[in-house]
This record gives sequence, structure tokens and C-alpha cells, in this order.
Amino acid sequence: MSNPNENFRVIHIDDLPMGGFAGIVEQQMVLSPDLWPKAQHRTDISHGIGDFVYLANGYFKPNDGAPLHPHNDVDIVSVILNGSVGHEGTLGDGTIIEGPGVQVQRAGTGMQHSEFSTQDKKADFVQIWFRPPASGLKPGYQNIKLEPNTLTTVLGGNDPQCFDSTMTVRAGYLAKDESLITDRPFIALITEGHAMVNNVRVQKGDLIEGEQAHLTSDEMFGLVLIQHNEPM
Repeated sequence: MSNPNENFRVIHIDDLPMGGFAGIVEQQMVLSPDLWPKAQHRTDISHGIGDFVYLANGYFKPNDGAPLHPHNDVDIVSVILNGSVGHEGTLGDGTIIEGPGVQVQRAGTGMQHSEFSTQDKKADFVQIWFRPPASGLKPGYQNIKLEPNTLTTVLGGNDPQCFDSTMTVRAGYLAKDESLITDRPFIALITEGHAMVNNVRVQKGDLIEGEQAHLTSDEMFGLVLIQHNEPM
């Protein structure tokens, strides 16, 4: 049996620089050198996997956020952990995503949008970018509610209800003492609680990556798990 800790590592969010723009405060944890060549020499972040190219963990300031800005040929998964986030733009105005919830946007041939906290408190989020399976796709979006005690597939995963992708994204929460086992390469962000992964203790804000994982939660535990699609 292979060593589960081979190529396994934990990236702690407190070790990364704080950044952001406008009404967003964030720490970038995944930058693909394919899109950001200078990231090639950074050892403090992940370089992604497959078509997973970017991840930032942060928050929208109270009653503030990102002004209208464009995207094209990128699939964007926004995981709203708490609070209430408004979305306006060419894909539709007036959408509200209540945390915990997910919005998946396919920029395709081009779209513009703005995102912002709708309340007098910050709204924590994770934003993740993927190369789409083809260029020039029709723009669109989906809002997905995260249910308790389960991981929900929000992109790919050979799920006809989700936008197609070479990658699978699952997000949500596990109850205390639940286990998750995968024998495929992965990157995961811990969004809530503590757990043991491959006998290493991890906590909220940690990004973990490796070839395989055995996770056991010791309290309610949140995560976003990203992998290549399983063969059909």
C-alpha cells in the first residue's frame, strides 16, 4: 500500500499575504503558473491541479464588495460560507446567495458581474476558478444550497445537473465522527472545524493537497474538495 502522506502537504492561511481589491479582503491560496507565471517560484501556495487554476479565501466587507467587472472563458465557483451576498450583472440582477450556499458562473463568451455583502456585516467566501471544457460556451449560472451533513457536487462530477467540467467540486459539511476516504489526487480547503487527515490535524483555513486522503472529523467539519472527474 502506498504511503498516504506521500506528496501530502498542508498550507496554512495565516502564512499567506493578505490582499484584495475594492470591498474584498482575500488571501490567494492557489495560483496556476499557466496563468500567473510568477507563481511558479512560490512554494507557499498550491499551483492547482488539472483545470483548477485559482482559489482565494476571504470576505466581502459589510455592504461592500466587487464593482462590475468582466470575465470570459472561465468557470467560477463562489462558496458563500455565511452572510448574504448579492449578485448583479449581465447574467441577471437581484440574485441573493445566502450562506451556506454556492453560485457557479460560466463566463463563456463573456459576462460582467458585481458581488457584494448585502448586510451590515462581512460575508465570508471562497472563490475558485476553472478552465472550462471548451472555449466560447454560452454564459450561465446556477445557485446551489448546501444541505447539512453532506457534500454536494456543484461542478462537474459527471452530474447532468451541473455544468460539465474535467474537474469535480464538492462542497459542504460533515457531521462529527464522519469519515471521507479518497484514493485519487485532490486539493481541499477546510472551511469549518477541525479534523484528522492522514493522521495530521487540520483546521479552518488550511488548504491540503495530496495523492490520497483518509479524513475523520472530530466536530462538525466543512470543506471544499476538488479532484479530476472519476472515469465513467
